[in-house]
Amino acid sequence: MSILETVRKQVSKDTQFLIIPADTTKEIPTLSYGTIKITSPYIRSGEGQGSEYIQDTADKSYHVREERYKQVLSLNIFAETEEESIEYAKTIHKWFLFFGRTFLQEQQIVVLKVGDIESRTTFLLESYEYKQGFDVRIRLAEQYRQEIDYINSVQIPPI
Repeated sequence: MSILETVRKQVSKDTQFLIIPADTTKEIPTLSYGTIKITSPYIRSGEGQGSEYIQDTADKSYHVREERYKQVLSLNIFAETEEESIEYAKTIHKWFLFFGRTFLQEQQIVVLKVGDIESRTTFLLESYEYKQGFDVRIRLAEQYRQEIDYINSVQIPPI
């Protein structure tokens, strides 16, 4: 399961408020609900180029790379009225600021910044679509490795 899906499900579970993937082709639920999407999937961390090292096990060696990078999650909260959208947005905002902290740490996710809640309400032909939104900047760590051949012995030809 992706990081986004894991976070989405946990926010919905903990807040009892439905959060769905943004830009979905599935049927849109009735109000009130929220959407989440990754707007910046990979922002290079300013902490150098990552680290690389050789990891030896009993019978294999690996070339390992570890790096940290950032992502931006964007959340929109839709409701029947502007007041409802604000209250639901505040609930989800608090989850990222405080209530979800332990869960996020267990997933190796560090919340760097939770942006301000802003009105994203739009006028659609004859009515308003009430929504509030905010962005969350997170830091993730990733490790990948590639097996390398062991050199057991070297033969030097005679001169």
